[in-house]
Amino acid sequence: MKENLEEKYNSLLEECRANENILGFFFGGSRGKDKNFITKDSDMDVYIVISDNASKELKKKLESYESEKFQIVAVMSFTEFKDYGNWEGDRSWDRYNFAHNKAIIDKTGDIQKLMDEKGKLPLEIQKKVVSDALGGYFNQVYRSAKYTRDGEKFSAYLDASESMPLLMTLLYALEGRLRPYNKYFEWELHNHPLKLLPWSVDEFIADYKHILLTGDFETQSKIFKEVKKLLVDNGFSSQVKEWESLYFVGE
Repeated sequence: MKENLEEKYNSLLEECRANENILGFFFGGSRGKDKNFITKDSDMDVYIVISDNASKELKKKLESYESEKFQIVAVMSFTEFKDYGNWEGDRSWDRYNFAHNKAIIDKTGDIQKLMDEKGKLPLEIQKKVVSDALGGYFNQVYRSAKYTRDGEKFSAYLDASESMPLLMTLLYALEGRLRPYNKYFEWELHNHPLKLLPWSVDEFIADYKHILLTGDFETQSKIFKEVKKLLVDNGFSSQVKEWESLYFVGE
């Protein structure tokens, strides 16, 4: 018999609202972003925040709702939730789940604030993330340019392809944001545009896809030159200058 996810969700939601030791409840995954992502095959991913003095029995009971299509991603105490997804922790990869996500239950008034904070790039490491992504992106474009020059088309294509996720990390980090998971690539750009993007969203997406499909050098060059200007204008001129003597990158 097919599981009724809505019925299970409503039952859990009712319990969470009624129990004073359950402080927060929210979706993860697509349901936490936009209902238009939901299909007949979509599962449910939920996070639950409980009080620090909640019993182990409560946690076990909440976890018992877990099934193949109904995922209890985490049942955390409030203190654990504050630390969840910290940049240096083993769950930093999950931070984007919190971006543009709204708590369904927030009994403390602090759950949503923490979610908003986790859904961004921490200010104290923003410059480092930009710097690391800059170096990686420049290096891949540089290699793609060299291989294009030398007639090594497949090698050039591979490096062009590998440069693009680094470019996205760089563009988002410049604005203190997290690079979206691939599923939300176009959705993020259209619904939460990058303010510093030098092109229209549609033009950028078309160019991005073109590079991924073909490794086209001219399109890489077009994007790279504008990104270099963007970096200089936003305080990274010294790093840009480090690459000026190398083929293509300084042009």
